[in-house]
Amino acid sequence: MEDVAHVGLTVPDLESALTMWCDDLGFTLERTFDLDESVTVGTTGVRSSSIHAATVVLGAHRIELLEYRPSASGTARINPSQHGATHIALTVTDIDAVLAICRDHGWTAVGTPHRLSTGARAGTAIVYLHGPAGGTLELISPPR
Repeated sequence: MEDVAHVGLTVPDLESALTMWCDDLGFTLERTFDLDESVTVGTTGVRSSSIHAATVVLGAHRIELLEYRPSASGTARINPSQHGATHIALTVTDIDAVLAICRDHGWTAVGTPHRLSTGARAGTAIVYLHGPAGGTLELISPPR
């Protein structure tokens, strides 16, 4: 094992996702790419789809945004307590500002930011958000 290459998130519209991740959240577009149906089925097992994708970067971290064409119907609604559930955690300076950006793109907070009162991360505010097409983000705002 050498490294974690990236985290992937399936999105309904790549261009809209790039607006949020790059223009609004400050990630840098590393590259866009397309995978034809043969590569898609060979890699993911998904038949009759191609993938239009992009990799965005923040520091050493990469997120791969994947738009399947055509996409499966429905939205993946995962409860964080389900086995195999994943989330992407972002460290932010201003949790309220980032919440507003995410809300503008259809993400919904599951509650209000909760401030940890004990332990090594005391004073840190955290909140989970669910995406309009599935996916879970966690915003983490350490004390200033």
